[in-house]
Amino acid sequence: MRTTLRISDIILRERRERAKRSGLPFRQVVEETLALGLARQSARKKEGKTFRVQPHPLGLKAAFRGLSLNQLYDQREAEETLPGSPSR
Repeated sequence: MRTTLRISDIILRERRERAKRSGLPFRQVVEETLALGLARQSARKKEGKTFRVQPHPLGLKAAFRGLSLNQLYDQREAEETLPGSPSR
């Protein structure tokens, strides 16, 4: 089956160098690379190990809970630019 893929220049260069070093056809090197990637992906799924992030309380004031970090930074910056606020 023929198909067209967009591959980054770095990956393309690495796979072509691998084909040249090994003496294998470029097509075979690409197929082996894809097969290895797919095998690793299905092995990860079978392991059942998922990465979980454990949340920790930040001790934020109630007024700041539910805001994104960008919103918190903007709020802090706005408070610092108020007249009479200490400068950095």
